[in-house]
Amino acid sequence: MHAFDDEVSYTRIIDPEPAGDDLVIPAKGERPSLVWRPRLGEDQTYELSGRLTKLGRHDENDVVLAGPTVSARHATVRVEPIGVVLEDEGSLNGTFVNGERIEQRLLEEGDRIQVGPHLLLFVPAA
Repeated sequence: MHAFDDEVSYTRIIDPEPAGDDLVIPAKGERPSLVWRPRLGEDQTYELSGRLTKLGRHDENDVVLAGPTVSARHATVRVEPIGVVLEDEGSLNGTFVNGERIEQRLLEEGDRIQVGPHLLLFVPAA
């Protein structure tokens, strides 16, 4: 572990820019998933195959997202009997769903998750 992995970032996001409405929701798979779009047409899909999926800057996370506004341990996605729940892990810059800062949220198809500069789409199982 590097000493700088847990350093606090003081950059704050006041209002994330709204994502365009032209995003097409990918086809549903066998398991729920998060789809990351670093560039138009270059989707990267993370299947939520376990009960917990951790997101953050640290390379021990299941989904590693770089950037100074991403906390080392930013958020956790939990697959529960009621559905898929996203929970912020006390990140300095927050976790946003559809432009609203959340602490915990039950995800719905097409929800847009903002972690720092990264946009992920939630796709439920088929």
